[in-house]
Amino acid sequence: MIQTALTETLGIAHPICSAGMARVAQAELVVAVSNAGGLGCLGSAGFMPDALRDQIEKIKKGTDKPYAANLLLPDALTTEDQQQWAPVRELWDSLDDQERTKLAGIEALLTPGAVADQVQIVLDAVPAAVVLTFATPEWFIRECKERGIQVFALVGSVGKAREASAAGVDFIVAQGTEAGGHTGYASTMTLVPAVIDEVDQPVLAAGGIADGRGLAAALALGAAGAWVGTRFIASPEAFGHTAFKQRVVDGTFKDTTITHSYSGKRMRAFTNRWTSEWETSGAQASGFPAQYAVAGSRVETGYQDGDLDFGMMPAGQTIQLVHEITPAGQIVEQMAAQAETILRRIAPRD
Repeated sequence: MIQTALTETLGIAHPICSAGMARVAQAELVVAVSNAGGLGCLGSAGFMPDALRDQIEKIKKGTDKPYAANLLLPDALTTEDQQQWAPVRELWDSLDDQERTKLAGIEALLTPGAVADQVQIVLDAVPAAVVLTFATPEWFIRECKERGIQVFALVGSVGKAREASAAGVDFIVAQGTEAGGHTGYASTMTLVPAVIDEVDQPVLAAGGIADGRGLAAALALGAAGAWVGTRFIASPEAFGHTAFKQRVVDGTFKDTTITHSYSGKRMRAFTNRWTSEWETSGAQASGFPAQYAVAGSRVETGYQDGDLDFGMMPAGQTIQLVHEITPAGQIVEQMAAQAETILRRIAPRD
């Protein structure tokens, strides 16, 4: 069994975390990963407060193992300045009732005060860890430490890693551009060792990891574990339409693109008519989170309806390595076993 700073600190069997993918990473996936000995992470950003409470309750009923919750805490979402919120709310209010109902999964990101409520709900739940995306506010890190919650920061650059380290997080997840969803510019192979060289905290590797070979490579780079997203999309426990999961199974390297057309930030997602037409139109994105309202129901039709032409379907380049829909627990166990075999082969013990 592979022991690292991650497994020892969190008390888990395998140095594998499922990514807190908004919409995809709901309670069922978190429970399956944690029960298999990994660290399941809830995509908390996708829930309004009452729904988030329900998700956490389902996790606690489904497992007594450690789990994590992902939160998005940039100033754009935590500000109480109504002037900053005004253009976002204007776009939201311009949507019809049917679209707003469809967009329940991003409503929290377009509603003043909702993220603050998410924060309090997560703090009250006291998960084993919280994973921060986009920002690492020191006030929140202090609140976590008072409760014994480990704080992870997901970063895509050395500069952001330095900021997170200085803010006092416990772990840093260095995510390469191969990853699905919001992502940076550097590759995992270069970013992970670069971040390790700059910070004192243990570092997890993310982006381009779909099996035990990727986990073994991450450990060889000096990482304490792997943060895995796309591989878990192709599992029965992940939230999402069958067509989305099958597209992950059938996809190849050339099938993803970097687009600002859904969220206003750099996102790796499947190429489709919407991303292509947006690119050729010359339109400028409205920024995060307002662009979600510009994209409208397309943000959800991929997950909910299997809309391959216009729906948002974040996915990483590991689609090339995913060949079947597999239960999440098996993914964890197979990844760990394959990595152990590889590491024994390349570094045999006397």
